[in-house]
Amino acid sequence: MVAKELLRKRLRNERKEIGAEERARRSESIALNCLKFLKDFPKVQHIHVFLPIKRLCEINTVPLLRRLFKLEYRVYSSVTLHGSRKMAIVKLTADTVYETDKLGIPVPKSPEFVTDAKLIDLVFVPLLGVDTLGNRLGYGQGFYDTFFKELDSNVLKIGLSFEAPMPEEIPHETHDVPLDACIHPDGSILF
Repeated sequence: MVAKELLRKRLRNERKEIGAEERARRSESIALNCLKFLKDFPKVQHIHVFLPIKRLCEINTVPLLRRLFKLEYRVYSSVTLHGSRKMAIVKLTADTVYETDKLGIPVPKSPEFVTDAKLIDLVFVPLLGVDTLGNRLGYGQGFYDTFFKELDSNVLKIGLSFEAPMPEEIPHETHDVPLDACIHPDGSILF
């Protein structure tokens, strides 16, 4: 566990050092690479996208969302249910109005909850780091590992990263769910 925490700290610091302007440029490249990736999966229609937490300097998924709406994908995100450590799926549209919750997470102001988690075809996943085996290092809360268990077993789990996968293996537990692919500013990789 200590190794994971040290790696999280290192990767958080590296992300902050990228700088806001460069993060914005990389976020735009990632959005374009997501669309290229989706061309290889024409059956994907229902996409879950995380909303960026500004204080964590996450990838800005707003450019991706705009493109997905324009291409008429069905788009979803989640509202975190902090007491239960679960995420409830909400439908997003181009007209969705957002507010920030107490943890700084953007959420729809008037969420339209979705009860059928099995309709999701693909999840774009936030992360701090990923290795070449698809092991993801998140923030340590376990929300996404729990969320993946609610989805269809064939759902595509795609990490979005400011960097290409790390050559060093990320420490992982048996309950950690590996990713199927990673999209970064220079392209994508399937695991």
